Amino acid sequence: MNINHPPPSDKPSPAPVGAVERLLSRRSGPLGFGTGLLHQIDDPASAVRLLRQAHEQGITYFDTARLYGEGRCEGLLGEAFAQIRGEVILATKVGILPPARDLAIRLKGKLAATLRRLPPLRGVVPPPAIRWPEFGVFDPARMQVSLETSLRELRTDHVDLLLLHECTLEDVRRAEVLDFAEQTVRQGKARAWGVAPAPDAMLAIAASGSPYGDVAQFDAALHPAFACSPSLTITHSCLGTRFQETLFRLSQDAQLKDHWSGALGMEATTANVAQGFLAYAVWQNPTGLVLFSTTRPERLRPNLDAATLITTPDQAAAIAALIAAE
Repeated sequence: MNINHPPPSDKPSPAPVGAVERLLSRRSGPLGFGTGLLHQIDDPASAVRLLRQAHEQGITYFDTARLYGEGRCEGLLGEAFAQIRGEVILATKVGILPPARDLAIRLKGKLAATLRRLPPLRGVVPPPAIRWPEFGVFDPARMQVSLETSLRELRTDHVDLLLLHECTLEDVRRAEVLDFAEQTVRQGKARAWGVAPAPDAMLAIAASGSPYGDVAQFDAALHPAFACSPSLTITHSCLGTRFQETLFRLSQDAQLKDHWSGALGMEATTANVAQGFLAYAVWQNPTGLVLFSTTRPERLRPNLDAATLITTPDQAAAIAALIAAE
């Protein structure tokens, strides 16, 4: 993939007043595209094409992170939207660094994997070392490097939203972390900032009263389990563990499948039940954003259609009861 970065600007972009309100005014609807699965598409050109198709079908909000695809997903977004930067909303994160991918490490791992395919060497050559992400990277120096890398990969001088990736209550209470986030907005390198913690940490942060910017991004299963009043709430993972459990139960229980079909108003296929889960996440978070991810272009339209699937409180209650059923 040929990436030509724009020349750096000497002047930072000004941070507008009411940045979150401006962000919300630019969204095309209640759904945003999460890029956490994008690296699973082997061909980079196909991944870029999927992003552009999502935009063509109405998605304007795209969520990514340094972690995703060991740093590759941000580059795919940059490739897709560098020429139409003003038409999309880009959110990225600091706090988790992907494993190092320098040339020497990659060549060593590739060589080890190749040699181990030969039977005489399989017991002699050790397998490539497992490389793990680095969590809790909230010191200002490395956050700055992470952000600058993101901007370079995204081919932009600013992100619309910068999130603290899997931060804890202790992290958001540290003055240097808050100072970094607020300074990033003042410098125009982010329009707004917020938090994207794990579920337990989100509960602790929300209960503490500690400042966490204007945005809270968390697992859809938490909403509305606690008092949380940021300017913008973003939920994700509505097709997570509960969805997978439901699919298994539907394969075993014909009566449950009939109940789902009745609540959805259509046959309870895997795709239609996924629509039901996504629709309920939108119903729970009507003024915010709900993220979905896919690697399949044919799933874009059904996911977008899910946003209008639930039309009445009774229908929402019926689907909620089915989701919660043990």
